[in-house]
Amino acid sequence: MLEDLARWVSENMHLLYRYVAALAVVALFYYVSKVVSKPVSRLGVTLKPEVVHNLERLVRFLFVLAGFVVALSIVGIDLGGLLIAAGFTGLVVGLAAQQTLGNFFSGLALILEGRLKVGDSVRIGSDGGVVESVGLMSTTLRLWSGEVLTVPNSALMSSSVYNFSKSVARRVDASVGVSYESDVDRAIEVIRNVLWRSEAVLAEPEPQVLVDSFGESSVNLVVRFWVPSQLFVPARSAVLRDIRKALEAEGIEIPYPMRVVWLRESPGSRAPGS
Repeated sequence: MLEDLARWVSENMHLLYRYVAALAVVALFYYVSKVVSKPVSRLGVTLKPEVVHNLERLVRFLFVLAGFVVALSIVGIDLGGLLIAAGFTGLVVGLAAQQTLGNFFSGLALILEGRLKVGDSVRIGSDGGVVESVGLMSTTLRLWSGEVLTVPNSALMSSSVYNFSKSVARRVDASVGVSYESDVDRAIEVIRNVLWRSEAVLAEPEPQVLVDSFGESSVNLVVRFWVPSQLFVPARSAVLRDIRKALEAEGIEIPYPMRVVWLRESPGSRAPGS
């Protein structure tokens, strides 16, 4: 048994050398890929984090792939026949994985276009949140309600994406009701004064206070003003609170819905002798 093994080893020593050399080449290329990809990560100063992350992975993949090609040539495998087989296999796999390829190329398009980046506040359809990662296959959002949503990139490319972080300012549209007994012109003046005094409200575009409609119990005003995007929620809340306080201080009523009910007494419902 040992003699047969020794004889096989002596007869195939050249093959063993080739396999060892091939493994060494793969290991070497893998090590080089890690060394080369480190400077790529330092490019984060000028590139978006998702671009750097995917570029680093691409560099590693290309080096490891080159290592396998060199290793196969050392072992003696015919790369021409292998490429033909790989091309046929790739055609079959491509037909069977159109959705996966669609996600991949959509991810490349998203990264190159710069439509989204980590940290952006976005709304996709009815879902809104903050972008946590932009990968080659999918994009991850941390919804404002706290859940994590993973969206395939192909679906993302075919959807309308509202990126609030790309806008410098956002408009607030609010409705304020004023009772019919109150002075509407005075109410408009009071609200305008609040808007002009607020530090969060931008002077350009100019804030607007307009009569919008006549409700059942109030004259409805529409209040429009612009605030910095990053201050949208707190600024909107603070301004509306100040508007209410200012109107109350001026004695201008913000009514709640009321109903006036008339009761009609039928003749037969009267008590005898009344």
